[in-house]
Amino acid sequence: MSSAPASNAPHPLAGIDTPCLVLDEDRMLRNIARLKTRLARLGVPLRPHLKTAKSIPAARAVMDGPGGPAAVSTLQEAEAFAADGVTDILYAVGIAPQKLDRVAALRRRGVDLSVVLDSVEQAAAVTAMARMTGD
Repeated sequence: MSSAPASNAPHPLAGIDTPCLVLDEDRMLRNIARLKTRLARLGVPLRPHLKTAKSIPAARAVMDGPGGPAAVSTLQEAEAFAADGVTDILYAVGIAPQKLDRVAALRRRGVDLSVVLDSVEQAAAVTAMARMTGD
């Protein structure tokens, strides 16, 4: 068995601060095109979940437009994507009532932020917040 000679050259990613996103952009764009073609054939809309890439350029490539639609797992993600113009966002985790003030703040900024409910208590809290904010 032979082995390749060891290289003294530094790894091309050695100087990059982490965490960071490193991807093959051409492959990503081909995969996105294939996904969109298949979904269009099936008549299925795409609401990509942005938790993995956490990257505005990657999000822009997969979303239908600059405003979304998109899905996120944290309100911090929603706030970051909203700051870059994404306005159609689904918070895809059952909303904790103590987080509703952040939801209301995003909605006041013009973000169409939808939340998922998975309990009667969440529904009551969302109803109470909507009555308070008129939203």
